[in-house]
Amino acid sequence: MLSLVFENFLSMNDKFPLISIITPTFNSGKTIEKTLKSIRKQTYPQERIEIMIIDGGSRDDTVKIAKKYKCRVIPNLKIDIINAGHLGYTKAKGKYYLGLAPDEVLENPNSLKLKISAFRKDPNIRAVIASGYKTPENMSSINHYINEFGDPFSLFYYRESSEYTRQLSSFKKKYEVIREDKNCAVFSFNNTEKLPPIELWGGGNMLDLKFVRKTFPEVKINPSLIPLLFFLINTKSKLLAITKNDPTVHFSCNNLKHYLKKIKSRVEFNIFRTPMGMGGFSGRENIVKSSFKLRKYFFLFYSISIILPFLDSVILSVSRKQIVYMLHLPLSIYTSFLIGYYYLVKVFDIEHNIKLYGH
Repeated sequence: MLSLVFENFLSMNDKFPLISIITPTFNSGKTIEKTLKSIRKQTYPQERIEIMIIDGGSRDDTVKIAKKYKCRVIPNLKIDIINAGHLGYTKAKGKYYLGLAPDEVLENPNSLKLKISAFRKDPNIRAVIASGYKTPENMSSINHYINEFGDPFSLFYYRESSEYTRQLSSFKKKYEVIREDKNCAVFSFNNTEKLPPIELWGGGNMLDLKFVRKTFPEVKINPSLIPLLFFLINTKSKLLAITKNDPTVHFSCNNLKHYLKKIKSRVEFNIFRTPMGMGGFSGRENIVKSSFKLRKYFFLFYSISIILPFLDSVILSVSRKQIVYMLHLPLSIYTSFLIGYYYLVKVFDIEHNIKLYGH
């Protein structure tokens, strides 16, 4: 009898490897329950899911909600989300690491099964990303812009859509498709000069944790490498898969004012090269080829030209049938102003306190 139980256990482990889902939190009580419900609704065996809440000292009911859903709660004494992702990376027990922010929801109940299935089809696949972001109903329309491009600078620099109905087709136009079936498409980026800004530590994206730990031991001592794991994996010529019909619903911003604060934080982090900045554009910049690095210097000219961001605004508004994309012009000017301002603050060494993201 014990032998049969043991055999069944081994079979379960082989068929359903342990997945560690890492979610950094700080006063995330308004959205975290939606996130956790979407995990507990997954058809993947719940006993093979480890939910890790890396909490930066929440003063609301975040931790209480996490315990209600039987999560593993780990204090994040350094508070910031880069360190949270790193804590999850170092302490996770699973074979696979899935990053999910506390304002993100797995819409498809088969999301985890789809991703594991993609890994099983080819040992060279070391990362699987979701279909893209979906804007929830009854949220501020600015979320359509955020969920597709992130911010004005990213739209200008990368020209990559993260919107769930467009992401796959956008990738197919630019990158090499190795193969495709009804559940996913597999891409190679070996001959690509410009890599897409994929962050595997959030968005419902998954990576082969066992492979990454063995191949890149430097990640263990450098938290800023966590958001750059896709780029590290690509240095080994490994493949990436995108699942189909697998959007991540993103409850990003309540209003435009909230979004402007996010843009301000992003600019500060990158200008002053904080750990968060080095995990974002500044870190990615160190990886891309020098010929593409020059592109960033043209953003200021792009913004003040008025006509170029205006044309983008019109094209996006018409093609997406969303008037909110007309904000791209003023948002571009606002972002350029912030870049210029904080650059001067840095050059002249003016005293300046940078608040942690989300605090």
